[in-house]
Amino acid sequence: MLKLNLIRHAKTNQESPTGRDFDRELLAKGIVQANMLAVYLDSKHIDLGTVLCSGAKRTRQTWQILEQQLFPKNKATYTDDLYLAIYPIMMSCIQEQTTKTITVIGHNEGISELASYLSGKDIHLKTCGFVQLVSNFDNWEELIRDSMELVDQYRPEVVYP
Repeated sequence: MLKLNLIRHAKTNQESPTGRDFDRELLAKGIVQANMLAVYLDSKHIDLGTVLCSGAKRTRQTWQILEQQLFPKNKATYTDDLYLAIYPIMMSCIQEQTTKTITVIGHNEGISELASYLSGKDIHLKTCGFVQLVSNFDNWEELIRDSMELVDQYRPEVVYP
């Protein structure tokens, strides 16, 4: 059985000090969201397996909060290939993996399109949104449209001034 966890980065500033989108950082609300997601993942005993993370500042910060809270043994592979990637690029990154459980931390619209493509459902991940998909396939290269089942979905609801 294959398990795919998809996480959209937490809430961010609209601009960065450098002016580059790649360098946008989490807002205080985003930090709270990521911590709440960590609590949720821990409460559900969700294994993140191999972690693939966009190299952007906001995705790395989201992962660092999750890692610090729960997963000190998991190390992420940071790749700029996932930065604002469309879903076919994400699929390529996933299909290169050999482990049975993968987590991708990325950006919209690609991460939502990937979830929708694989599950056959209309999924729109908001900031710090999480979905878990499963498939009875034996390896990632077999994945096609509508080949995974949505088994879990969560988004931390944060009221923040």
